Amino acid sequence: MSRFANLIISAAILFVPAVAPGQPVSSQSAQSQSAPSGRVVAEQPQANLGAPPPNLGELMRQSNGSLYRAASMAPSDPRLIRPADVNVFAVPTPKPKTLQKHDLLTIIVREESQFTSEGATDSKKEAGFDAKLEQVPKFNLANFAFQNAIGTVTPQLKMTGTRDYSGEATVDRKDSLSARVEAEVVDVKPNGTLVIQARKRIVTDDEEQLFILTGICRVQDITPDNSVLSTQLFDLDVRKTHSGAVRDGTKRGWIPRAIDWLNPF
Repeated sequence: MSRFANLIISAAILFVPAVAPGQPVSSQSAQSQSAPSGRVVAEQPQANLGAPPPNLGELMRQSNGSLYRAASMAPSDPRLIRPADVNVFAVPTPKPKTLQKHDLLTIIVREESQFTSEGATDSKKEAGFDAKLEQVPKFNLANFAFQNAIGTVTPQLKMTGTRDYSGEATVDRKDSLSARVEAEVVDVKPNGTLVIQARKRIVTDDEEQLFILTGICRVQDITPDNSVLSTQLFDLDVRKTHSGAVRDGTKRGWIPRAIDWLNPF
């Protein structure tokens, strides 16, 4: 009798469809349709790509707190899975920053440049000139004829010149500029890039300092704290000028500049 009961239980297990815990059997997937050839073809369930998939919190609520049931109820299509659907601690993807004309952002200026140049020149030039004047025509009005105006002594001209020049020059310059300035979006290109401009003017007594920066940057390069590095700007133009007593004291006068311009030696 026990052997007969075991056979009945085995047959029941083979014919009962496998159902995941907590997942009801869909009547639509169990239906079948008859093909013209007489074969039975099961209908394939269609994934609804238009509707947004439920998140992990909703799946946990539907499965009464069972993580296994929530995982089995999650969509199988990888295109429908989001990080928030499988990870409770997932950070939502930040939305892209949108800036409009006249919006403000911070420019972090970190510019360093180094220039080294050496040159040497050595030249030598010699010239000589030797001339003799033997005849000079002279018109005699009394005889209406040309005569030689040079007498017994023949005039001569002789010149000799030599020029030597040797010069050496060395230039070694290193500049560093660090600043933090607020800039304004003056234009937005059709492709989304931003044209920015920053101006900063500092006046202390008779001293005046003017700082102007212009450039083009991408929206993707702007950090979440609304700042961008100067090294990420295209067509960067930085101008820093000083005026006042200190500048006048270190500036050369017009006489030394005129002498350097003439360069007689």
